[in-house]
This record gives sequence, C-alpha cells and structure tokens, in this order.
Amino acid sequence: MQNHKTHYTKTIPALLIALGLGLLSSSAVRAQDNNRSIVGLWDAHFYSGGAELFETHVQWHSDGLEFEVNSIYPGAVCQGVFKTENGVVKLHHVVFTYDANGVFNGRLDETQINTVGREGNRYQGKFDIKAYDLNGNFLGETTGIIRATRISVD
Repeated sequence: MQNHKTHYTKTIPALLIALGLGLLSSSAVRAQDNNRSIVGLWDAHFYSGGAELFETHVQWHSDGLEFEVNSIYPGAVCQGVFKTENGVVKLHHVVFTYDANGVFNGRLDETQINTVGREGNRYQGKFDIKAYDLNGNFLGETTGIIRATRISVD
C-alpha cells in the first residue's frame, strides 16, 4: 500500500505542474495572437502587375467593420466587413463609383485575404476587385497584393 501512495504522491504533483505549464503556454499564445490583431489604423499600398495602384488609410474595428479613405480621387470612401479565422483576416469590401462629373455609375466588390505580421505592425495580403455598372453587368477585374503598416500614436 505504501508503494501506491508514494507513486500517487509523485505523479499528482507532476501532473499539476504539466497542467500549469500548459495553461501558461496557451496564455502566451493568446497574448501573441492579440499582438497580431488587425484592429487599428493602417497605411496600405495596393499593387498589381508590379506597379502601385493607390495608397489608402484603412480603419479596422473590433466589431468586424472596416472603413477606408482612398487616394484614388477626392471623397473616395468605402467600407466592408471582416472576420478573422486562424490568423487570416477575410474582408468583403463595397464601393460606389462615380464618373469624372460626380455622377454615380456603378460599384466595386472587393475581397481581401490578409495576414498580420508577428510583431503586429504590418500586414500583407491579396485583393480581388470586380467592377459592375448600374445594371450589375460585370465590367472587369483587378487582382494584386497589399502591403500595410500600422499608424500609431508613438
């Protein structure tokens, strides 16, 4: 009977230590993931075919909404919704388009798949923008890559 008691006396503390280390490491992983959050303000550059198409400032909000002010033309504002799965940020983004005279002439639908870097200050990804006229007819598509840097107070 003494051997069983000695065995349990050694085994139970070892299991408690292992459990504690497991909880600590999962906390460290959660803390690391928080550093990789896309929530915040970003300076993003869009490239296609090796050339920069435009620069934009993007706000990613904790409620899953995204808001963008684009450098393509004055007043270019657009918005979207996103979700994060396994460290990947998926965005569906919508844009109204206008001609040179300010007349509404269609819309853009954009999808993005982005990954925030380990330090949490950069993200990169791919985009696919599809253009439609007022009747919903497909006009064309542009694909490429995004590189973004976090804008911070410091």
